[in-house]
Amino acid sequence: MLRKDPNRSPQGADSRSSPSATSSSAPYSAHNGRASKSDRRRRAPGKGPGPRHRAIDHFVLYVEGARDREILGSWARRLDPSLARVVEANTVILGGRQPTRALEDFAKRRNRSAELRGLIVLDRDHHTAEEALEVEAVVAGEPDLELFVWGHRHIESYLLVPATLRRVLGIDPGDDRIERALARSTRDAATSNKSLLHAKRLLGAGGSLSEALGVELRSGEIAKAMRSEELHADVHLLFDRIGRLSGVIADGPEIVIRAPRA
Repeated sequence: MLRKDPNRSPQGADSRSSPSATSSSAPYSAHNGRASKSDRRRRAPGKGPGPRHRAIDHFVLYVEGARDREILGSWARRLDPSLARVVEANTVILGGRQPTRALEDFAKRRNRSAELRGLIVLDRDHHTAEEALEVEAVVAGEPDLELFVWGHRHIESYLLVPATLRRVLGIDPGDDRIERALARSTRDAATSNKSLLHAKRLLGAGGSLSEALGVELRSGEIAKAMRSEELHADVHLLFDRIGRLSGVIADGPEIVIRAPRA
């Protein structure tokens, strides 16, 4: 059974979110854009509630877990407020790498919105090329539902930016402990015939990077501290697709270059 997004709040009477994304009986979890009680408690006193984002009724973004949504939301706020609103209001949490469930949910939503577009975002994990093709085949039957698989092993892999980590921890720029720890982890991965770093094992309580630095590293905090110029090209590529599919960022004008006449 898929787990419920802990930050989700009750559906308002005027919301345009799909029932399957907001009903308490639905197996999938999505934000309806309203601030939950826990979110309101985290805000500083006197600032009032944050903006309420209305879901775009023709787009849905599927992610594996709540952490993915948190990271994407932080990145989106660095790039464009409209993208942040889409992540806030239109994300559905699958509860794992389960593209088939996304396909099933998308089909149900298509019955209510013929113009619906969707995007599934998955970690690459340890899967082989053959397994990746199987996932692509699952989604290929639904032309309006696209698939994005990270180039690195996990979404957390894109948080391993030394400059960001130094800023989060308040480490002097001349301190190279982070680079040395990452280099050691890269060598270990190569020795064990694994070409991609296991970022989830590096970060968090008990992670090798956290232990090397003597402090727990939290993915959400790192994502919030990242600057736009520190975001990987894969991240920009993903948000280009989110912007295009959701319609919040229009495609640029077509540029035609003609050769000069002889």
